[in-house]
Amino acid sequence: MMALPGWPHEASPFHAGEQEVQRRVGVRDKVESIGRLVVRDYMPEQHRDFFAQLPFVVVGAVDATGQPWATLLAGEPGFAASPDSRTLRLAASPVADDPLTHALQPGAAIGLLGIELHTRRRNRLNGLVAALDDAGLRITVTQSFGNCPQYIQKREYRRVEPDAVLPSPESLAVLDAAAIASIAAADTFFIATHFAEAGNDTGRDGADVSHRGGKAGFVRVDDEATLTWPDFIGNFHFNTLGNLQVNPRAGLVFPDFASGDLLYIAGRGEIIWDGDELHAFAGAERLVRFRVEGVLRLRRRLPLRWALQEVSPILAGTGDWQAVDNAVALAELAKRYRPLRVVRKQSESETITSFYLQPADGLGVVPYQPGQFLPIRVNVPGEGVLTRTYTLSQAADGDAYRISVKREGRVSKYLHDVLQVGDLIEAQAPRGGFTLDAASARPVVLLSGGVGITPMLAMLDALAPATGMRFRPRPVWFIHAARNGREHAFASQLRERVAQHATLRLHVRYSQADEADRPGLDYDSTGRIDADLLRSLLPLDDYDVYLCGPDAFMRQSYWALRGLGVARSRIHYEFFAQGEPLESDASTTVAAPETPQPVRFADSGVNTEWQPGVTLLDTAEASGLSPAYSCRGGLCGSCSTKLVSGTVCYPKPPSHPPRDGEALICCAMPTSPVVLAL
Repeated sequence: MMALPGWPHEASPFHAGEQEVQRRVGVRDKVESIGRLVVRDYMPEQHRDFFAQLPFVVVGAVDATGQPWATLLAGEPGFAASPDSRTLRLAASPVADDPLTHALQPGAAIGLLGIELHTRRRNRLNGLVAALDDAGLRITVTQSFGNCPQYIQKREYRRVEPDAVLPSPESLAVLDAAAIASIAAADTFFIATHFAEAGNDTGRDGADVSHRGGKAGFVRVDDEATLTWPDFIGNFHFNTLGNLQVNPRAGLVFPDFASGDLLYIAGRGEIIWDGDELHAFAGAERLVRFRVEGVLRLRRRLPLRWALQEVSPILAGTGDWQAVDNAVALAELAKRYRPLRVVRKQSESETITSFYLQPADGLGVVPYQPGQFLPIRVNVPGEGVLTRTYTLSQAADGDAYRISVKREGRVSKYLHDVLQVGDLIEAQAPRGGFTLDAASARPVVLLSGGVGITPMLAMLDALAPATGMRFRPRPVWFIHAARNGREHAFASQLRERVAQHATLRLHVRYSQADEADRPGLDYDSTGRIDADLLRSLLPLDDYDVYLCGPDAFMRQSYWALRGLGVARSRIHYEFFAQGEPLESDASTTVAAPETPQPVRFADSGVNTEWQPGVTLLDTAEASGLSPAYSCRGGLCGSCSTKLVSGTVCYPKPPSHPPRDGEALICCAMPTSPVVLAL
């Protein structure tokens, strides 16, 4: 069978607003090429057959004031019919008092969503109303394309006889208690948006309508005039967000599947690109904040009723607003230690053990970025209270932290030999600046040695997750060095992940393979990571490289990458202990102060004098104080302290700068009299 042609026009199938959002999230070129294959200016046969079997469609259009509205048109299967590939007829009219009753006139732009809830299938169509008569609408197709089944709840439908006397429409300026309750229980709504482009005749402009689904309550009612909902990962077309980017006016409809009520909301949408709430909402790529400008409720209008059969399985990987509220509240406690309980202890190799930790205070986990670490403190018998930082070895899941610890040193031996399931330790909130750039579209190289694999595992969770969650299709090379199979942690998990993702490639190199280690199964080559290996594995490209491992491994790998032409700015790395920068920058070097300076530790009421050659942490300890710290090298941020007044410098620049108004006292020296909140 001959392949169907895609988009036939020279101009892009995506308008300026859609392109702007695609560009912002780093998928513009990739989506353009895909869009030209899947977006058509006619209905392929399978779309025509699909619409013919539907009991309802969702319609989006604008009224005489330019306000978009979304609504549902229902009929017996076959009411949506396509006599030819560029025409769709709808033998249906809006329900009584529908806001689009008078808007669907010849020449009007219209967006359609054909969605079959009991099979989770859907297709999109945009076009123009060509004719309106007693039989319904005739629509000229300008765009037709498929949509994936993500976030659709499975529902079976039945028909009901409409009431002889319908309740009167209810118009409101803001949300009332009944509307708030409906939204709080909703797991589905539809949104209509609009974009107009002067002089365009390719069908890229016009009305659009799309589906939004989530866990019940995924739309938060902030107040009687404001809603917020998460925007999950999708097909990257950004039809809705692209419209909102250039025209914030939108219309929502919340169908009540049990009663047949329709709740229409007019207003303006704003895309939220960053912030604590966004970072705390698992699975959310963005948030949308919606300002309500009008509400219409039509009771018992739909001739269909639905019964929920199954929620979308993909929603298991998404968060909820209660978790967000907890996480944001916990962020305020970021510098305090909280009790964590060991709920699982898992041996990963002869030398590395994973510890799964859940908060014991009932407040939930603080969200974090892949690559960050967890500062902990434990009371080691005979040693006292000791602090350490351990990288989180899985991406945030809203349930537990996982650290994977190599047996070396006092604290790690205590964790391996003494700490058991049910025991408590204390920890601060996750932190650290060695994090995955999730907005980049460049191919990724994860390059690790030994226990340096831990931050890479969390990054891999984000790039190629083990669950059914979709991910941005970035090519990923995972290159790992281990001594042998006995010390190779997470070996089987990595091989399983490779089998799940076509864009993920794995190469494992053993430096001292045992006789029991199987070439081609346990490892791919022997020796050390060097330029020859990297050259043989990596095609010429502009990579984002993340590098972590022992000091010698880091230095050899870094300079091998630089020798292959990888830009310095593209190589991100982290030491597990204090280490000199892999490539120094003289412009960042600051001369150490040579004059003593007065220092006041305000919270303790201690006044002292800093002496040249030591850090403010040394000064605090010499004054009898015990500030929090771990690395003593500007790596972990555990010692970050509020700088009440004065100025400091860093003769040895920290790996990551402190937050505004704070100082990393483990490597800071005063350049004037200072007051610290300590």
